[in-house]
Amino acid sequence: MECIVTDFLKPEKLQRMAEDFHAATGLCTTVVDPDGTVIAGSGGQEICSRFHRAYAETARQCLKSADGIAECVRVNGARMLHRCPNGLYDAAVPVIVEGRHVASLFTGQFLMDRPDISDIERFSRQARQAGFNETDYLNALEKVPTLTPARIDDILGCLDNFAAMLSDMGASAESDVACQG
Repeated sequence: MECIVTDFLKPEKLQRMAEDFHAATGLCTTVVDPDGTVIAGSGGQEICSRFHRAYAETARQCLKSADGIAECVRVNGARMLHRCPNGLYDAAVPVIVEGRHVASLFTGQFLMDRPDISDIERFSRQARQAGFNETDYLNALEKVPTLTPARIDDILGCLDNFAAMLSDMGASAESDVACQG
């Protein structure tokens, strides 16, 4: 049986971590097992919950993007920063225990630059194509945090360190048969 993060850490603890990380950063935080099942999560931007995830086409784009990030993190065993088709950034960090991918820590949705006029036009066009109320959609876009490269690196560094700590916890759980290859 393959090891997953809940073999050595209670989901309630992961949920608390996700909530605390969201409170500290304002970013959505999700812990996902290798099969893509959400174990814990907190937060989320209005533009995603109210618009992107609520409509079929943009929701498909969200899921395809999240699946692609998860697969890339699983295969490469390294953090990933990705701009989703809907125009926002997400990132993920793998949790690896003795060479096995046991979870991914996702965070997002953010911008790397405040939208300029061409970005606003792109988002406006996207709103019209999806049938969103354009004014409400652009107001939700205004609420998306903009992070500098240094801030993104700090946030991902924190997640890298948390993932390393989880990896160490998993490796020390040798008495757990599920974690032994």
